[in-house]
Amino acid sequence: MPKPSRLLPAYSALLALAALPAAAQEQPAETPTLLPPVLVSAPLPSQADDIPEGSTVLEGQKLQQRRAATLGETLDHTPGIAATAFGPGASRPIIRGQGGPRVRVLQNGVDSFDAANVSPDHAVVAPMGSATRIEVLRGPATLLYGSSAIGGVVNVIDGRIPQAMPKDGASGSLRLGQGLGRSDNDSFASVTTPAGENIALHAEGGFSNAEDYRAGNGRVDNSAARSRNGALGGSLFGNSGYAGMAVSRFHSYYGVPGADPVHIALRQTRLDAQFGLYDPLPLVSELRGKFGYADYKHDEIEPAGEIATRFNNDSWEGRLEALHKLGNIEGVVGMQSNRRDFTALGEEAYLPQNVTDSHALFALERFEAGPWQFSLGGRLEYQSVDVPSQAQQRDFTSGSLAIGSIYRFNPTYSTGLSLSRTERGPTAEELFSNGAHLATRSFEIGNTGLGKETAWHAEWSLRKNQGDVTGALNLFATRYNNFIYGAFTGAQQAGLDELLYSQTDADFRGVEIEATWRFMQVAGFGLSLDGGFDYVRAQDRGNGRPLPLIPPLGYRTGFNADSDMIGFRIEVLGRLAQQRTGANETETSGYTLLNTAFTLRPFENNRAIELQLKGNNLTDRLGRNHVSLLKEEAPIRGREITLGLAMTF
Repeated sequence: MPKPSRLLPAYSALLALAALPAAAQEQPAETPTLLPPVLVSAPLPSQADDIPEGSTVLEGQKLQQRRAATLGETLDHTPGIAATAFGPGASRPIIRGQGGPRVRVLQNGVDSFDAANVSPDHAVVAPMGSATRIEVLRGPATLLYGSSAIGGVVNVIDGRIPQAMPKDGASGSLRLGQGLGRSDNDSFASVTTPAGENIALHAEGGFSNAEDYRAGNGRVDNSAARSRNGALGGSLFGNSGYAGMAVSRFHSYYGVPGADPVHIALRQTRLDAQFGLYDPLPLVSELRGKFGYADYKHDEIEPAGEIATRFNNDSWEGRLEALHKLGNIEGVVGMQSNRRDFTALGEEAYLPQNVTDSHALFALERFEAGPWQFSLGGRLEYQSVDVPSQAQQRDFTSGSLAIGSIYRFNPTYSTGLSLSRTERGPTAEELFSNGAHLATRSFEIGNTGLGKETAWHAEWSLRKNQGDVTGALNLFATRYNNFIYGAFTGAQQAGLDELLYSQTDADFRGVEIEATWRFMQVAGFGLSLDGGFDYVRAQDRGNGRPLPLIPPLGYRTGFNADSDMIGFRIEVLGRLAQQRTGANETETSGYTLLNTAFTLRPFENNRAIELQLKGNNLTDRLGRNHVSLLKEEAPIRGREITLGLAMTF
């Protein structure tokens, strides 16, 4: 049973949300209006309160305070989001207890083209140094990105393809970071410059180096990581549209902690292109397209320096969208195609060479009627998984439908409800895996008899969008038929724990709460409190047992002080113990961390230059991530202090 003191940070968020009605009595004239952020990833121009489900946006100061080496670590402890952890080099987001093939990770709206959904020890190719914004979507909008987005969509946005001509000449950014008491360091620089009246060119580059990190119980061997990334891009702008493209390169080399230390050497070369045409046809306000291609490779290297396994992933994706509006109805229709040619060669080639093709049509319509907003989305997708060496091919046709509604009581309060039915075909890994996977200490066995899984989802939300107190409450439930999952059987093969993919019926239910109270604003100086927590409960309907690798209740609460010259934040975050465990899974103790961040903008005539000091886990608490397969070998990071410089121009 958790101690009451462990629950206080979570209860503080509840109390803040309970105070929402009282805040309605504040005088609007004295309260600065903070509009909900615009969601670039949403298929229609949308603010957060235009979507009935929960959404997350990290940008600006909030992104800078949470920016970490990996995408999962950056988003971890955001309400509804946890992260896998295979050391500093690999961490992927888990949304509402769901990860892997149920969460799509995008870069500027197109697939990340890596192998992170194949195994948690594989890194997401989305450099955090270059990210200017990270968005997390759920609900009907995710249908436009693939049936594999049942859990949600994470879109990492950067500036490699300029979206507008820079003002007042060139624009850019610079970030430097140095660990205190350790040799970790990172840097990133970018510049966008005009080349004539309607052409913008962009260049960026960055690197990061991290030595073996310390946990609360000492050094974690083989956890060092380093990465390099760069990109060149350009865009052409005109009165009737725009077009742009970029080429990028990413290198990473990192260790996987454990008894049999493995290093992964990863490299990706990527090409992106996009265009938009304004008012190309009657009723069509914009026709836009995106295309991406990547050549991805990574080697898993044994302690002696030999390459044990080489993974290759040649992938492309293209999408075309037509935005339209007729009276109070606006919407988007489009098509999407992608191909993944995946190969694993070597002693750990537990997955045969396979080709996955997918083609889809989708639509989302939105209708406004007074205080009401209604949305309807649908997707029809064909997917084939071909294994030439075994002369096997599985084909799936999936149909998905989602409806949503929002009622705005007034400009301050709104409530939303969404219902959806989503189908997903199994992936090549779930169908055809058969062999040892040393990095995860498992012998994975696929199941060629797997069929489609179906998810029925319902979600209700309540939001307060304006005033000194703002916040949101989300309640959700997902009912799966033929849920696909991998579970340890308790047996062993080749000295490794056997993991078998199978299907069952499953239920996911949960709650997310977040609130902010800006309780003082005087002469440009503001004080605020914020808090949030999330909880998800998942179980097998067939036997009533919990599903494995479900994150326990998480919480975060913080105090902020901000002015033009300084920014300060101190926060407490953590997770309770996870005692609801799946078959052959162990319990995990809870933990509480203390973090702080201080920002100084010393130049009155240029507040865009910032000096930053960040401290994470200042009490050096030992904690373990329940959803990590290496929770014993690689606990969460111990005390770390980082000094940084950031500037924009």
